[in-house]
Amino acid sequence: MAVVGLAALLASGCESGTPIGRDAARRVLIVSMPGVSWTDVRTGHLPTLAALSQGSGIADLAIRIGRQRTTSTAAYLTIGAGTRAVAPAVERAVALDPDETYEGVRAAQILQRRLGMVPTGSAYLAVGAAQDRNEQSSFGAEPGRLGDALARASVGRAVIANADAAEAFESDEPTPDGAYARSAMTALMGSDGVVPGGTVGRELLRADPTAPYGRSLDPSAVLEAFDAAWSAPGRSVVLVETSDLSRAAGYSLRSTVDQGRKLRESALGTSDQLLGDLLERTDPERDAVLVVSPVAAPGAPDLTIAVLRAPGLDGGLLRSATTRRAGYVQLADVAPTVLALLGEDPPVDMEGRAFEMSAAGGDRVKRLVDESAAAEFRDRLIPVVVPGVIAVLALLVLATVIVWRRRPRYLPAMRDAALCALGVVPASFLLGRVGSLVDRMALYLLALVALAVAIGAVAAALDRRRPGAGALVGTGSIVALVCIDVLAGAPLQLNSVFGYSVAVAGRFAGIGNLAFSLFGSAAIVVAALLIDRYGRRALPWVVGLLAGVVMIEGLPMLGADIGGVVSMVPAFGVTALVLSARRVRVVDAVLLGVATALAVVGFAFIDAAGPAGSQTHLARLAEHLQAGRIESLTDTLHRRLQASFGEAELAAWALIVLLIISVGTYAVLRVNGWLDRLAVPWTRGQPTVAAGAGLALLALIGLVANDSSIAVPSTMLIVIVPVLLVRAIASVDRSVHLDMRTG
Repeated sequence: MAVVGLAALLASGCESGTPIGRDAARRVLIVSMPGVSWTDVRTGHLPTLAALSQGSGIADLAIRIGRQRTTSTAAYLTIGAGTRAVAPAVERAVALDPDETYEGVRAAQILQRRLGMVPTGSAYLAVGAAQDRNEQSSFGAEPGRLGDALARASVGRAVIANADAAEAFESDEPTPDGAYARSAMTALMGSDGVVPGGTVGRELLRADPTAPYGRSLDPSAVLEAFDAAWSAPGRSVVLVETSDLSRAAGYSLRSTVDQGRKLRESALGTSDQLLGDLLERTDPERDAVLVVSPVAAPGAPDLTIAVLRAPGLDGGLLRSATTRRAGYVQLADVAPTVLALLGEDPPVDMEGRAFEMSAAGGDRVKRLVDESAAAEFRDRLIPVVVPGVIAVLALLVLATVIVWRRRPRYLPAMRDAALCALGVVPASFLLGRVGSLVDRMALYLLALVALAVAIGAVAAALDRRRPGAGALVGTGSIVALVCIDVLAGAPLQLNSVFGYSVAVAGRFAGIGNLAFSLFGSAAIVVAALLIDRYGRRALPWVVGLLAGVVMIEGLPMLGADIGGVVSMVPAFGVTALVLSARRVRVVDAVLLGVATALAVVGFAFIDAAGPAGSQTHLARLAEHLQAGRIESLTDTLHRRLQASFGEAELAAWALIVLLIISVGTYAVLRVNGWLDRLAVPWTRGQPTVAAGAGLALLALIGLVANDSSIAVPSTMLIVIVPVLLVRAIASVDRSVHLDMRTG
C-alpha cells in the first residue's frame, strides 16, 4: 500500500504535453517582434497577432539569460545556439552584406580577411569573438549550432532584418559601431558566421521623417526579399524581424514619455501589418509559423510572447521539458523547436528542449498577462519582505537577550514571537497564489503578518500544552507544505517570495534554491527535534523522513534539484550518524560522497529513461556518462561555481568570510555560555550536535553547489534563528523549574 500510494503521489506531480513535429513542416517562418508582451496583445494594438493566437499554441517566453537583462545580440545568439549565450564585447551587432561598406572599407574585403572568403549571403563580423566569449562563459554556448544543424539537413536559411539606428546613412564618413543593429542574423548563422539567404542591408529601409532615427522598414523591400527566400525549392527556415520595434525602443531615451509611447504604438501597428502580409504568404497545412519576442520592452518584465502555429497542432498552452510548466518556454527552446518542426532531431547537448502543446481552456491570454503581473509583483516584494524578515529576526534576538537578562518573566512572549517569525515561511508560500493581492503591497504585507501570527499562535498553543511541540510544528509545517506542494506540481513555488519568479527564468518547476535551503534546514531541525522528544526509537522514522525529503528534492518529475541533492545527502547522512550516537569517521565521509554520486546518477538515469519530451537537464548528465564525456561534467561543475561566485578569487573570499562568521558566532555562543544552555534539554543522541553539524554542512555545500551563492545559507537562518530562540528560552524555563524544585 505504501508503494502504491507513493506511485500515485509521484504521478500527481507530473505534467506532460503533446510533442510537436508529428506532421513535419516543409517551411518554418520565424517572425521576431522585439519588445512585445501579452499585455500589448490584450490592449488591442496587435489585431493580426491576436487572431493568430486564437488557434495557435501560446506561452510566455522567458528571455533572461543571466542575472542581467537580455540584450538583442545575446538573445539572438541564444536562439542560434540552443543554449544561453552572451554577446561579444565589440562589433556585437555588426553584420554585413558583401556589397556594403563598413567604416569606409568594402565589406567584401573585410569578410575576406575575417572569414577567409566572401560569402554569397550575410556575415556576422564578430563570430570569432562570440565563440571565444561563450567558450569562456558560465553557459558554454556554441554560436551557430542551429545554422549548422539546418545546413546538415539541407534546409535553406534566410534572415531579413535591419534595426540600424544611424541618422546619417548617406554620409561618406564611417558609421559608428553602435549604429549597427543586425544581430538577428546570428539566430540562423552557422558556426562560420554566415547566413546564405536574405539580407540585412540598408536597402530594407526607407526615409521616414516621423519615424525614430528618420528611417523605417520598407514593407515592399521586406516582402520582396521574403518572397525570394520563401519560394526557394526544398525545405527552408526564414526569419523576419519587425525591426521598427527595436528602433522605437532605442529612441525612447531621446524622446518625451508621451512621444515615445506614440512612436511605439505606431511601430506596433506597422509590425502587425507586416505580420499579416507574411501570414498571407504561408500555407497553414504545410508551413509552421513561430512568432517570438527575443527582448522585452524597456522597464517591462523579462517575459515576452511565443506563438506557434504548425500542421497538426491545435490551440493550447506551450511548454517544454526545460520549464515543465504549461504556459512557459525559454529562449533556448527555440532552436530545438525549429528542428523538431522540420522533423529533425536536435543535438543532444543543446540546453533547450522542443516546445510541447498542453490543452488549455478559457482566456489563455488573460492567464498569461495575470501570471506575468504576479511575477513582476513578486520581484518587487523581494527587496521589501526579505530585508524585513532579516530585520525582525535581528530585533527578536536583541529583544530576547535583553528580556533574558532583565525581565525573564516575559520570555514566554518572546518564544511566541519566535514561533510567529517561523510562520512567515509557510505563510509566504500560501499567499503566493492569491491573485487578489497582486499589486497591493500594503494588503499583501498585512495578510502575510496576519497569517504568520495565526500559524505562530497555533504552534505556541501546542507548545504550552506540550512543551517542545511548538518548534516541531513550526518546522514540520514547512517540510510538509513543501512536500505536498511539489507532489501537486509545485503551484505554491511559482511567483512566491521564497519560491521562484518566472521573469527571472532560473526555474519554472520543482524546488528553487531558496525553497531548498528552507526545506533542507527544516528537515534537519525536525529530525533533531524528533529524536530529542521521542529518543532513539524514533530514529527509523527520522531516517525515512530524510530519505523522503531527498526523493522529493531530486526526482526529475518532482524537485529536479541536482544542487539540492548534492547538498542534502552528505548533510542528512552526517545528521543521521550523529543522531544514532555514531562517530563520523573518514570512511563514513567517503561513503557519503559515494552515496551522493550514486543518488545524482540514479536520478539522472531515471530522467533519461523517460520520454524525450519530458526529460530535464538531469537526462543530459546520464547522456554524458553513457558517452564517456567526462569533460562535459567538469565543465558543468566549473560553470556552476562560476555562476555562484564569479571568478575563483571571489569564491575564495566568500568561503573565508563564511568561515570567519562561523567561528565568530561559535565564540560568542561559547563565551556567553549559550551553547551549554542549549545543550541542557538536548542530551539523548546529541541532537544539538547533529543539527549543528548537518546544518553547517548543508550551508557549506549549498553555498557551492547552487548558483544562488550566499543566499542559500542566509535563507537557512530564517528557520534556524527562531528555533534557537525557542530552544534557548525552553532551557531557561527548565532551569527555573529545577531551581524552584531544589531551592
